[in-house]
Amino acid sequence: MRNHITLGLLIVAGVAQAGVIIDDFTTGTYHKTITSGSVTEIQAGTMLGGNRYTTTQVDSNVFGLELGTDIELGSYTLSAQSGVNGLGELGYGFQDNGGSPVQLDMNADLSADNQFKLDFLSSDLPGTFSIAVRSSSSNSGNFVSYTGAFQGNSVNAPFTETVEFSQFAGINFGDVDQIVLTFDSSVSGDVALSRIESVPEPTSLIILASAAAIAARKKIKR
Repeated sequence: MRNHITLGLLIVAGVAQAGVIIDDFTTGTYHKTITSGSVTEIQAGTMLGGNRYTTTQVDSNVFGLELGTDIELGSYTLSAQSGVNGLGELGYGFQDNGGSPVQLDMNADLSADNQFKLDFLSSDLPGTFSIAVRSSSSNSGNFVSYTGAFQGNSVNAPFTETVEFSQFAGINFGDVDQIVLTFDSSVSGDVALSRIESVPEPTSLIILASAAAIAARKKIKR
C-alpha cells in the first residue's frame, strides 16, 4: 500500500508541473525610458518562440516626465512617473524585420492547458490587461482578445490573474502562432510581473493525477 501511495504522490507532482512558460523574464534583458511617443524593440532569449517584442507607449504626459520598461532578473516592470499615462506591450511569435516585428508562426502546442496565468509581483494602482491570441489554422487567422482588470494597492504584494482559454472562441490552442499582452495602468501607475504561462486548471490536475494513479495501481497488481 505504501508503494501505491508513494507512486501516486510522484504522479501528482509530475502532473502538477504541466504547463508552458511563455516568459519568465530571465533572458532578454531590456531597459527603455521615454517621455513621448511609442518605441518597439525585439529581444531574443528563452521565452516562447525565442523572441519577444516590447512596446513602451506614452499616451499623455502632463509634466513631461518618464515612462520606463525594465526586464531583468526574472521581472518585467512598467513604471510611470507622476502624470504619465502610458502602456506596455509584450509580443511572442514575432521576428525582427529591420527593426520592426513581423509575424512568425510559432506553432506552439498549448492544448494540454486551459488557462493563461499571470503572476504579478507588484501593482500600486489598478489597471487593465489584455491578451490577444492568433492561430493561422483557426478563426480565419484573426486575433481573438480578452481584456481584464488587475488590482491596485498591492505594492510588493504578489497576486495572480488567470484567463480561461474558453474566452478565446475559435482559437486552436494546439497551434498558437502569436500571443500579445498589453498592460495599461492608471496614470502614474507602476506594475511588475514575474511570469506569464499557460497551465491546466487545478481541477484538471487533480483529475489527471487521479486517473494516472489508478492506472499505475492496476499495472502494479498485474
